[in-house]
Amino acid sequence: MVTSLFRRTSLNSSHFLNASKAVCRSISCRIIPPAQHLFRLQILASPKVLFRRLQTSATRMSPAAILDHSTTGTLIYSIPPADGSKPFVNINSSASGTRDTNIGVNPVNVKINNIRTTSTPIGIDVTGFDVQTVPSPFSQNHENFLNEEKIQSEYYDEIRAALLKATGAKEVFIFDHTIRRRVPGVTDDNPTKRQPVARVHVDQTTIAAFNRVKRHLGDRADELLKNRFQLINVWRPIQHAASDHPLAVGSYKSIQKKDLLATTLVYPPPLPNGETYSVAHDPSHEWYYVKDMTIDEIMFIKCFDTEGLKEDSGVALLTPHTAFEDPNTPVDAPLRQSIEVRCLVFF
Repeated sequence: MVTSLFRRTSLNSSHFLNASKAVCRSISCRIIPPAQHLFRLQILASPKVLFRRLQTSATRMSPAAILDHSTTGTLIYSIPPADGSKPFVNINSSASGTRDTNIGVNPVNVKINNIRTTSTPIGIDVTGFDVQTVPSPFSQNHENFLNEEKIQSEYYDEIRAALLKATGAKEVFIFDHTIRRRVPGVTDDNPTKRQPVARVHVDQTTIAAFNRVKRHLGDRADELLKNRFQLINVWRPIQHAASDHPLAVGSYKSIQKKDLLATTLVYPPPLPNGETYSVAHDPSHEWYYVKDMTIDEIMFIKCFDTEGLKEDSGVALLTPHTAFEDPNTPVDAPLRQSIEVRCLVFF
């Protein structure tokens, strides 16, 4: 058993005690009543487990975030067609930016927990998402993200390395990416004007995930599909922290099959149609976000996992996600910019 002493800093005693309790929940320890100005923590975890949890806690905790436990936001859920037909969205936008669809809209105000301070265990295989501090040399110059060739030749390598390390996979194949720069009033009608998606969704259904492997890996697909594979998006803010319209992710543990609405994405010919999950509301859904997520942090967003198809595996199959307007965001916060890289992960 390891015993550590934490001296009181500029935080007052009650704030420091609250912070200590939050850290304790993350790294398995208990607080011994303070003597004078010292807070004594007894660490109960093994050194190896402690090190892993401290790494995660370092990402989630910061003095400025100690009291930021949660926020609220209006998330846009979907209502399935009343006639029982399959949901669809026509990707061909009209001049007004609207898209033809038979899906209804259901805005719901929900609590959204701050990952930095939550005591709930999270992880790619636990909740379907995770957040890590992974500084990016490429991202230090935001103008690099104006160069598509450099993104694919340099940034993709950084993301591939981060995913291999995070998952223990043997191979990562990146098939595309999307950059979003929020500009109020702009119509999201072409790849250069992509706006944050303010609708709860999952990028790929099970069928779409398998089709992605066959589409991009060709002759290798059959062999790769003999083993476990995942489809994971890796999301990072660009240029500045994503305080404006942050990304919310839903814990897979709170999602039921009935909530997932397989939705056809109708693309203009000759592109093949796609399939995504729209999501119906259920009050049991648990939502999370990272307050003021920085350019040195990345979020892993699982869209599919063959292990998650096994009902007794306990492995998360996916995580719904959406942009949302945080009412606590300062009015002068810079508009959100982000990049999302979509990856096939093979074991």
